[in-house]
This record gives sequence, structure tokens and C-alpha cells, in this order.
Amino acid sequence: MRDLSGIVTGTFRLDQDADVSGIVSGDITIAAGCRVTISGMVRGDIVAEPGAQVTITGIVNGAVHAEGATVHVTGIVTLP
Repeated sequence: MRDLSGIVTGTFRLDQDADVSGIVSGDITIAAGCRVTISGMVRGDIVAEPGAQVTITGIVNGAVHAEGATVHVTGIVTLP
């Protein structure tokens, strides 16, 4: 499992299970079959490929694209 904490800038792809607990400025693509928890803050779009599982307990300031993926939101999702 990958842990993204601290401040991360840039667009990237997660191709393994991960916990995003820091601040990310950029878009994130989540590969099919991956489980990702976003407990920090993301300033950018989330693209979850079919079969991905995303749990958002933190804050996402951007769009969430998740056709065919599972998304559970208990946090905040806003559009910029």
C-alpha cells in the first residue's frame, strides 16, 4: 500500500492501493482494481477507472469521474 502524505504537486496515476492523507495539487487517476482512501485534500479531479474503489473522507476540490467504479463519500466534494 502506498501512503501519500505531505504536499504533492502534479498529475499522477495510482496503480496500487493507496492512502492519500496529505495535500495533492493535481489530478489523480486510479487504476482498475485499486482501493484508494482520500483522507487529506485534493485540489484537482479524481478519475477512477472501472473496478476501482475510492473512499473520500477528506476534501476534494474538483470533479470525480467514476463510471464503473465504486465511490463512497463521507467527506466533502466541491467543484472549483
